[in-house]
Amino acid sequence: MEFLIFTGVVALFLGAISLMSREMLVSLGNALNRPIVSIDDKLRAIRVPLGVILLVVGVWNIMIAFGYPELWYLHLIGIFILFFGLLYLFVPEWLVVISRFLDQVMLSTDELYIGTRKTIGVVLLLAAVYIFYSVFLISK
Repeated sequence: MEFLIFTGVVALFLGAISLMSREMLVSLGNALNRPIVSIDDKLRAIRVPLGVILLVVGVWNIMIAFGYPELWYLHLIGIFILFFGLLYLFVPEWLVVISRFLDQVMLSTDELYIGTRKTIGVVLLLAAVYIFYSVFLISK
């Protein structure tokens, strides 16, 4: 029952926020979209131990996968882990290139949300009312 009440409060809160003005949501998004810490810098400092760990885990994963042929995707996961372990050890500059490529924004979820914010807000408010009504019926 407490989980339903919590879910209703969250839906009510997010629905109310969704119905705020566009400018207020954009400023809230800008405030929340700032990076807190750079993971790339932290990983560069421990790239050798991390590379060795990834190599060990990748080889172990591939060895386990040979014992279970029905889990064919474990080979792919092991190769993927092994690939990044080798990158961390031998060509760390490629990790910077891959990171910059993956950091590019291909779809702005902020703009998508701002465009549909009223619909999402109404749906969340209706969901909150339904949840609270369900809690009321259950508690009778």
